[in-house]
Amino acid sequence: LEALMETVAVRTEIELTLVSAEIPVVVPAALEYRTTDPYAVSVVISAGEVEIRWLLARDLLDEGLVHEVGDGDVQIVPVMDGFEGQVVQIRLESPGGIAVLEVSTDAVLDFLAHSYALVAPGSESRHLDLDRELMELLAA
Repeated sequence: LEALMETVAVRTEIELTLVSAEIPVVVPAALEYRTTDPYAVSVVISAGEVEIRWLLARDLLDEGLVHEVGDGDVQIVPVMDGFEGQVVQIRLESPGGIAVLEVSTDAVLDFLAHSYALVAPGSESRHLDLDRELMELLAA
């Protein structure tokens, strides 16, 4: 049981291209996965000394490789780019505006393969520590 509570992470450094800007800008970023939050993936964007972290569902990222998915703040869309080949657009919306970011489909596939090696699709619930989650919720 203790092995289930241990945090194991996958972090893949990626380059996101901010295509919603007037001139596309390459942004250093990472995709992160932790077994303690087995349904979620973090998109971590480095903005100088500040990291901006967006959480999204791992299955949403996976489905977004094939067809457009997502409602609300996060949408994922597969796109064929004439120069880069297949890319995935991640559209993030906040009260401050909308950012449209592109990442290589191959980078996402590689990241997801590593995350599935840790926690297979459909087995996520076995990696949840509901007692810890409840204690953190009640302590807040």
